[in-house]
Amino acid sequence: MELSVRIYIGCIGILSVASCTSHVHTEQKRPNIIFILADDLSYRDLSCYGQTRYDTPNLDQLASQGIRFTQAYSASPECAPSRASLMTGLHSGKASVRANSSARGQDNLLETDITIADALKEAGYSTGFTGKWGIGLPGTEGVPYKQGFEYCFGYYDQTLAHSFIPNDLWENDRLVSYPQNRGFDMMSRYDYKGNRAINQYDENGILYIPELEDPYGYVYSENVILDAAIRFMFESDPTKTNKPFFLYYATQLPHGPMIVDDLGSMTAPDSIMQLTREWAAMVTKLDNSVGQIVHWLKENNQYENTIIFFASDNGYSMCGYTDRGNAPAWPDDPWLQNKGPFTGGKFSVLEGGIRIPFFVSWPSQYKPSVLSDVVWLPDFFPTALELAGVSPDTYDTDGLSLVPLLEGRVNNFTPHPWLYFSKAREQSVRIGPWKAYRRSPEHKTELYLVEEDTFTKSDLADFYPDVVASAEVIMDNSYTPHPWYWTPDETRQQYEKKKQLARETDNILPVYRPNNVERFPWEQR
Repeated sequence: MELSVRIYIGCIGILSVASCTSHVHTEQKRPNIIFILADDLSYRDLSCYGQTRYDTPNLDQLASQGIRFTQAYSASPECAPSRASLMTGLHSGKASVRANSSARGQDNLLETDITIADALKEAGYSTGFTGKWGIGLPGTEGVPYKQGFEYCFGYYDQTLAHSFIPNDLWENDRLVSYPQNRGFDMMSRYDYKGNRAINQYDENGILYIPELEDPYGYVYSENVILDAAIRFMFESDPTKTNKPFFLYYATQLPHGPMIVDDLGSMTAPDSIMQLTREWAAMVTKLDNSVGQIVHWLKENNQYENTIIFFASDNGYSMCGYTDRGNAPAWPDDPWLQNKGPFTGGKFSVLEGGIRIPFFVSWPSQYKPSVLSDVVWLPDFFPTALELAGVSPDTYDTDGLSLVPLLEGRVNNFTPHPWLYFSKAREQSVRIGPWKAYRRSPEHKTELYLVEEDTFTKSDLADFYPDVVASAEVIMDNSYTPHPWYWTPDETRQQYEKKKQLARETDNILPVYRPNNVERFPWEQR
C-alpha cells in the first residue's frame, strides 16, 4: 500500500521527476561524506522541525536546502544499539550490540563486524570519528580504530560521556588527560530531584565551576571534539590526499546531565527552569558547531562536494536527567514542547522512543524536498556505499540505499517491507502505514494506523487481524539467539542466569564512571 506523500520544493507545476533533480554526482568525483549524530535530540528540538523557543539556523539551512524526512526512525530507543546499527547497517535483533548493557556489561562490536568505516576505507576514503563512540570499551576489539577509523578522538565508553568536563579523552590508542578538570563534582550533576538547578553561571551566562582551582579554566569536551573534527578534515583535505573523506561526528549534545559552557541566548529569563534553558543552550551549541564545520567546508572549497547526513540516535529523553517521574510515558517539556506528536520516549520502542529528526544535505547535487517515506538509520550504510561508487548490495545489511530518494527518482525506490525494533522483551514493527507493538510475547499485540494516529491512541488490532498476524511473524523471527543479551523469548529469570554465568566465568566487562564517581545514583537505589 503506497500512502507516502512527497512534497518537492522549488519544482513549479507538475514536472517530471527528472526535471527536479540532478545526477551530476555520478559523473563527478566521489563526495566527502559527513554523518552528524546528535545524542538524545528530540523530534522537535530543531526549529526546522517545529521548535519555536529558540533558533537553530545552521541546521535549518542544511535541512531546508536538503531532503528532510518526516517519518525517520532510529534503530533502537537507546544509545549503544542505535550506534551499532548505524555503523553496521544491522537492526537490533541481530547486531552485535543490542542494548546499552548485556549480561556482562557494556558490550562491544566484534572483530568480525564490518562497519561503514571499514567499507569506505576499503573504497579509498580517509575515515575519522570524533565524539561519543559507545560500542567498544578501551582494550576491546570494538574500539573505533579497530573498526575502520583511521583517526579517532573522544569518548569510547558511553557513560564517561555523561560528563562534559572530562578527566581524559582518547585519541586513537592514546589517553589525553585534562588535569585542570580534576576535582569536578560529577556526582552532584546527577541529582535533579525536584528539577533543581545544579550548575552555576555568571551574569554573562558563562559556566563557572567553583570546586575547580580555576573555575573558568576547565576544558569543555565538545569544544575539543569539534576541534578534532576540523583537524581531521584539514589533514584529510582531498586537495592534499587525493582521497575523499568520511567523518563521523558523534556529538554528546544535548545528552544529560545538563551542563553547557555558555547559556548564550538562554541566559534569561530566570522564570524558565534552568534545566530547560540548559537543554536549549546545548542544542544551540550543537547548531553552532555544525555551523563551524560547514564554514570550514566552504572556506576550503569542499562544501559543494560534501554530502552531510544529520540525525539523532534515539527519541525523546526529557532534558536528559530531569526528574522524569512516570517513565516511559515521558511527559512533554511544558516550555520547550520538543517531544513531537508521539507516545513514550527513550528506552521504549513506542513511537516517542524511536522517531527522530533526519535529513540529508548536498545542495550542489540534490533539490530540496520533504519526504514522508519510512526510513531508518541502517539505511546510511548502503546509501554511503552507493555514494562512494560501491554497489549497495556488496554487504549484507538491513538498510536500503536512499540515493533514489535523494536524487528525486522516487519511482525507483522500493520501500522497506517492514522495520523491526526491540529492547529486551519489548518489540514493535512498522509495516507500511501500520505500527504493531507488544510489551512482551505474552502480551496482546496492539496495532495502530500510525501515519494518522501518531499518538497511537486507537488500537485497531481487532479490526485487522491479518496485519497483526503478519507483524507477529516478523516479531517472532527477526532476532537471533545471543549468549549475553536479553532476547524477547527469554524470561527475566533466564536473563538473570546469563548474568550469573558471566560472573562465574569471569566474563564481566569493566565499568567506567565519569570524574571518579564511585557509584552511579541508580546503583544506590
